[in-house]
Amino acid sequence: MQPRLALIASLLIGLVLAGCGSSNSSTIPATPATPAPTATRTVIMVWDGLRPDSVNATDTPNLYALRQSGVNFSDNHSTYPTFTMMNGSSFATGSFPKTSGFYGNTFWTPPQGAGNTIPAGNGAAGTAQDYQDPVFTEDYQVLSTLNTYYGGQLLLVKSLFATAQSAGLVTATIGKSGAAYIQDLGQGGIFLDENTVQPRSLVTDLQAGGFALPANVVKNYAGADAVTLAASNGNPTARAGYVTFNTTAYDPAGQQTVSSRDASDTTQGAPEDAANKYMMSVFTQFILPNKKPMLSLIWFRTPDNVEHGYGPGSPNMKAGLRSQDARLGELLAGLRANGMDSNTNIVVVSDHGHSSVSGPLSLYPLRAITASATLPNGGLVNGATSGSNTAALGALNANGFSFSGDVRSADLLTYRGFKAFDGAGCSTSAMYGLDANGAPTVPVKLDASGSLCGSANTKYQAISATLATPVASFKVPAPGSLPANAIVVAANGGSDYFYVPGHDAATVKNLVKMLQQREEYGAIFVDSRYGAIAGTLTLAQVNLENANRQNNGQPDVVVSFNWDHGVSVQGMPGIEFESVGGQRGMHGSFGIADVHNTLIANGPSFQPAKTLATPSGNVDVAPTVAYLLGLSMPQADGRVLNEALVKPASSTAISVTTSAVNPAAAATGLSFELPTDPTGVLKDTALTLGTYNIELGVKDVSVDGKTYRYFDYAKAVRK
Repeated sequence: MQPRLALIASLLIGLVLAGCGSSNSSTIPATPATPAPTATRTVIMVWDGLRPDSVNATDTPNLYALRQSGVNFSDNHSTYPTFTMMNGSSFATGSFPKTSGFYGNTFWTPPQGAGNTIPAGNGAAGTAQDYQDPVFTEDYQVLSTLNTYYGGQLLLVKSLFATAQSAGLVTATIGKSGAAYIQDLGQGGIFLDENTVQPRSLVTDLQAGGFALPANVVKNYAGADAVTLAASNGNPTARAGYVTFNTTAYDPAGQQTVSSRDASDTTQGAPEDAANKYMMSVFTQFILPNKKPMLSLIWFRTPDNVEHGYGPGSPNMKAGLRSQDARLGELLAGLRANGMDSNTNIVVVSDHGHSSVSGPLSLYPLRAITASATLPNGGLVNGATSGSNTAALGALNANGFSFSGDVRSADLLTYRGFKAFDGAGCSTSAMYGLDANGAPTVPVKLDASGSLCGSANTKYQAISATLATPVASFKVPAPGSLPANAIVVAANGGSDYFYVPGHDAATVKNLVKMLQQREEYGAIFVDSRYGAIAGTLTLAQVNLENANRQNNGQPDVVVSFNWDHGVSVQGMPGIEFESVGGQRGMHGSFGIADVHNTLIANGPSFQPAKTLATPSGNVDVAPTVAYLLGLSMPQADGRVLNEALVKPASSTAISVTTSAVNPAAAATGLSFELPTDPTGVLKDTALTLGTYNIELGVKDVSVDGKTYRYFDYAKAVRK
């Protein structure tokens, strides 16, 4: 009997916010209570970046069938900021940062004490990891270093996997670097990701069984535990880089090229297809039959990886959907082969949705890409094409692709007199923006001498390079050397974090005003210690304030980049600005396409063929799965999704109230600056009132004497 699949994820916030705006309520009838279930084997499968509107009978037939026969949560919510590692911690703990204390994907650990102490350690590749600059946490070694730095308390609450292990249950996590590892920081279970295998005994078992190992596993063990790879091992988790083409469109002189992702490419498919297939085979052919885990989490970077590279709706993105669906098919077949299909729950969930990177189309019209007539010039990597091709930037085309949306906050701040750093050097991007006439928003330049970039003949794009004291590289100074009132930017994609180590209130207020005036930025949230700042909400109001991490990981200001769900690229609604990176797809914002993600659940514990409109969120996954295992997570912020269960923990009726939350006062006296002019000279003459405010859309679920808050979106309102 094939199990039904239902994706469970619920974003919860039990915080009362002062709010205004329209409100409406509805009540979901009570579900009759039945005795608590006995422990049921459960597999959580995370489809990274899967939009609910990407699930269909053509591209995802296995998932579509499981949704039809299982529970579909049609109003699921990602944890904001809608990053992978932020939601990885929510899956791990059932909690928001206010409780877990975790701020990935990229965050900064300010130097501590008289010795200006910062973390120290290697990355998964075995080389020293930089912690002077903001650190990217999708790396098991980085997470291990941070966990040590925080005294074993990188996550401040007990995780789902630790809870299961305490009850004597066998657990297994496999998949994407960082995202899989954070589920089992205590290393109490079976683990395989793109870089390593744990425990060491599993390395021996897999090699004895004839399985290859991730090539970087040798960096994880030394001395008596050192690993020697078989001559035939290869690199089973290698994946190709994105297919690109070069364009001179960003150089007014037509000389200097900038690399662009080729969204028209149809040759690469999903570059991580072979890596995911390898890891799934280890799970279904060895871990499942030999270890028989009661709790497993499988997290692959698909379709997120191809969405980033080529954008939602692109040919390679659709290939990624088909690849991931094939992995689901292999999981289902593995369960059947091991006689586990009728007694296993499968929860399919995405960490977030996805948007196309683009500025407003009125300023930056879409453009065609003339497809390459030849294959990319790189070699095959695990069967995927790589390198650059002969594609070219084409004419304006309403059905084309974006060449806009990138923003470098440290550059904008530095140009305006702030002392800002983001940890990156000189860089270029083909997503900085080309207007209707083909004029680049930020032209590409060449540092022939190396005086700006540190290396001769380096290309860069930075408006701060035009200052009397030019700046094009924004690396963070050594610990103890930060200038007074400096700002460190952790650039994260759809949202940016701002750290003000000196905690100067005037600097924070000036920073907020700058963000409010720049139309690339959306809703702004500020640490409550700075008091009420007009037009902003506090970090606490969106579950981002944590007393244990204040001054040591928690940002002072968080801003979502501006988004527009009414605009489509390649048939997929939702565009947003991003931290500069040249991506064609992004998430992390407070936009509708990023917040509303996929949740489907199927199996003996779930009701059949049911669509639920009840708000749910990613923080609800852990407490719900714990309940299915006969366990509980009292510290979790999330709730058990009883409305989906055959044997619910509670029969209490659910009441849902929808409303909007606004700051007590709007910011006034502002002049708004158009994205097409990063210097700020060109103003938006259509916005005459000069006011900025935030609208935060919320749904409150009341059940069993508690209220859980789910965020639908947060947007800036400029007039």
